[in-house]
Amino acid sequence: MSDSPTRITAGDREYEERIQRLSDRLYHRVRYHSIDLPDGSILPGLQPVEHLRWRLDLFGLPADLHGKRVLDIGAWDGWFSFECERRGAEVVAMDCVALDTFIEAKQILGSRVEYHTMDVNELSAARLGRFDIVLFFGVFYHLRHPLSGLEKAVELSTDLALVESFVIPSENRPIPAVMEFYERRELGGQIDNWFGPTPECLTGMCRSAGFAQVELKNVSNQRASIICRRRWPEPDVAPSADAPQLHAAVNNRTYKAIFHPLKDEYLSCFFQSPEKELMEDSVFVEVDGFGTQALFVAATEGGYQANCLRPPGLRPGPHEVRLRTRHSPRSNSVGFTMLDESGRDILHAREPFPAGPPELCGVEMRPAGDLRLAVNRGGSLECYFRTPAQSVTAADVTIEAEGRPEAAHSISALGDGVWQANILLNRPIAAGSPVRIRLGEGEWSPLLPAHGKQ
Repeated sequence: MSDSPTRITAGDREYEERIQRLSDRLYHRVRYHSIDLPDGSILPGLQPVEHLRWRLDLFGLPADLHGKRVLDIGAWDGWFSFECERRGAEVVAMDCVALDTFIEAKQILGSRVEYHTMDVNELSAARLGRFDIVLFFGVFYHLRHPLSGLEKAVELSTDLALVESFVIPSENRPIPAVMEFYERRELGGQIDNWFGPTPECLTGMCRSAGFAQVELKNVSNQRASIICRRRWPEPDVAPSADAPQLHAAVNNRTYKAIFHPLKDEYLSCFFQSPEKELMEDSVFVEVDGFGTQALFVAATEGGYQANCLRPPGLRPGPHEVRLRTRHSPRSNSVGFTMLDESGRDILHAREPFPAGPPELCGVEMRPAGDLRLAVNRGGSLECYFRTPAQSVTAADVTIEAEGRPEAAHSISALGDGVWQANILLNRPIAAGSPVRIRLGEGEWSPLLPAHGKQ
């Protein structure tokens, strides 16, 4: 049940007057959402219950939500919050102001919905936890930083986010993903209507925020309804291609397996696959099991490189990356470390490493590949070692060269229990310099001399 079509255009005087009349009614405590009560009566609002139910049903949300945790961002009068609770979910609702209409309906219904007054940029998983389902209705275009708002929805969701927003009509453009910006009151005379995206822009921004799968379900009366999922589909039951071998997952700026939460850093994955001509839409990267978008895939000497978005909201500590192709099973996992906001590496509890030192198989020095980078002007030291440990991160490996111990900057799994740990050198070390390594606080390996490599 959609509204009768009305062209919504920024700068249109007739539309602005209509919106101002509605705003006046809302400010005088007229509900926007109607609220249906258990006895069959209705707390009337500008949007009838039938229309609200139609909006929600566009997403195919199950009638039974028992065992699910739901967050309603921008809940307003609360119909969607109370409806999800009626279906059995545990619900948290928030909006930027506390509305008496929400609180009144909550009391009448005897609702247990947890209600918060906060802005979108105050949301965090550390504060509220994570949710199976996040509702993001009528929020996007009210945000001054809408991509950051969508990233909050990614951070807070473990499975599904339902996004509904005002959109402008698509036009015949070479790049249809465009967005209008409203500096003052151009849209409806309201000062908090900032953006008007096309449907293509909105879906693209959902992907760029960090959702793995994004599906446009409906566009009616310039409202787009989009289903966003955190995970990729499961691999084929009988894959037709072999699993890729993931060698390294590093920071695209520093080439270290370390990331800072306040920096715009991307994940570079280096892998081998027998498949030819892999592209961005045929490589599926996962961080801790959640899908992330590949922005760039290119063939390299002996394999591929995939540069990916780093999912928002990753906690400080270790994280694991895996990937697959469209028709392969998942690869092995490779780890990286998230620092905290002050740039510290938070120590993490983990299973102890196997007894005894790692077997250091070889040490090679490689000259710097890009002389513009100060962090690598001395080249790199590559240590090849064998260990029965199933999981190793760069932070687990200490390399001592010329008597100076330092944590490894990156780690690569080469298969069959063989690993490669690298350190980027600020200055070269002498050929033949003794090198040894250890895992955690374990025993040092025997010393091996470093050899040059072109």
